Amino acid sequence: MSRSALSRGANARDQRKTAAQQLVSSAYEQEVTKNALPLFGNTETFNLNSMLYKNITQCSYFLRLCSTVNDFSKSVDEIFYKVKHVLPFTPGSSRDPSSCFCLLVRLLTIRCTKKQIFTMLNHLDSPYIRCVGFLYVRFTLDPKDLWPFFKDYIYDVEEFEVKPGLTLTMGEFVSNLITSLDYYSTILPRLPVLLARQMKVKLLRAGEEESRAVKNLTMMEEFRAGKKCHALYEDEENPLAWYECMIDEVMEPKQEWERPKFVVTFLEYGNTEEVTLGMMGNTPDTISTNEQLMAKVVDIEKSKVAASGRDYARIPMGLKGALALKVEGEHMTNKKMRPMDEAANVVGKGSGGGGGSQQQQQQQPQPPQKRERTAEEVRRANEKRQKLAESYG
Repeated sequence: MSRSALSRGANARDQRKTAAQQLVSSAYEQEVTKNALPLFGNTETFNLNSMLYKNITQCSYFLRLCSTVNDFSKSVDEIFYKVKHVLPFTPGSSRDPSSCFCLLVRLLTIRCTKKQIFTMLNHLDSPYIRCVGFLYVRFTLDPKDLWPFFKDYIYDVEEFEVKPGLTLTMGEFVSNLITSLDYYSTILPRLPVLLARQMKVKLLRAGEEESRAVKNLTMMEEFRAGKKCHALYEDEENPLAWYECMIDEVMEPKQEWERPKFVVTFLEYGNTEEVTLGMMGNTPDTISTNEQLMAKVVDIEKSKVAASGRDYARIPMGLKGALALKVEGEHMTNKKMRPMDEAANVVGKGSGGGGGSQQQQQQQPQPPQKRERTAEEVRRANEKRQKLAESYG
């Protein structure tokens, strides 16, 4: 290829790169949506991994989104048609960003209001619209403001495919966003330790309420308007406890994954509150205190960091081993056994007293046979040994 052709190609690439940078800059410089939720942390990369963010802003699909998708409604429609998983990268690649995260960043440049986020979280058309909404909240909101967006979805039973071959419920997906920092080959923003533990306490509390709600579903006739029962209540001055109440109204669920809610009046103080099915009961039962739940959270964290199992003190994977791994879109794990593990398996199979089949025994690697040296090779070795003895004694 001639120098002029190479020069024209380089100039064309530079022009495309400049045009892409201008397009991304114009997307960032557009007017912020009125009443948009404030961004917490790095407002330039939206707290995304720097490599992932760079790949997204240089991706041709994201550049097309910057020029064609310029409002909230079009973004939601694009999620419905294009997003089929919630991985950061395209399956089979460790570099190409997924349509899910390209649309997430596009929404972050447009900026969403609280009402728009809840529209996504409760969307009926596609679970991936809901997932992008949860990711928007998790990556960019102040950690102390996360729980109100997550609390009603902890036991959401809608199922969807997180990645090809892996299905989760929406509740499991939301819980993982709270309890884990690893997210399929990328990292979620770190939560303050005390706040993270408080959220885990709320998750345990939600688990108790869910168990109670499942039990109450079998006797819904006992929780009709005008009936007396007991309900849980707490505020800044009073710890969580059971109080006698009167049911004023039964609020039927609007979504299939929701439980009924109730408007009740507490007879002791006369205040009216909205409670969930899991906070109701014919008779008061035992409830865990916040201190007990916090102790349980600490014990769980200690057990997770304890060194145990066959991977204890395993040699960390090196650079060459990491580069040789097959990438499937999630966090990389070295499933290949070390030579010492393979040798242990071979010995274990061979010493079982004939427990393996003849075919398995034939497949076991045989040690190489030692080759006998020729007379000439023996003579040369003796001459070399004699010279060394004469030289060094």
